[in-house]
Amino acid sequence: MPVRAGANRLGPMKNANSGSSLRFAAAAALVLSVALLSCAGKQTPRDRITDPGEMIYNGLTVSGVDCYKCHNADGTGTWRGANLAERVPKLTDPAIEKAINEGPGMMPAFKGKLDAQQMAAITTWLRGRFH
Repeated sequence: MPVRAGANRLGPMKNANSGSSLRFAAAAALVLSVALLSCAGKQTPRDRITDPGEMIYNGLTVSGVDCYKCHNADGTGTWRGANLAERVPKLTDPAIEKAINEGPGMMPAFKGKLDAQQMAAITTWLRGRFH
């Protein structure tokens, strides 16, 4: 195919690289989004847990309730979740339940995910662990 004078011979190649760059940028943005939306908390191994509230906290009982991801197994918190050793002692049991149900700040709301018995178990465990 003849090339016209002044035509950019790399035009099609430039467009191909541009598409590749866009795909790379989109993939990088996706990876970054997942990293920022997830938390890096550590889970207590199942064989070291005896309390039902701690089982819930560590995501081993109720699907989608995995407090440890943002608060760490030891409650020290992550970049996204509060240090529970500092927060829980200042809260009443109804305030703890409200925080779990409504999700203050960046915390997601868990309303409807825990029944009354599960809510009592996790509240009792939090109170005992972080008194």
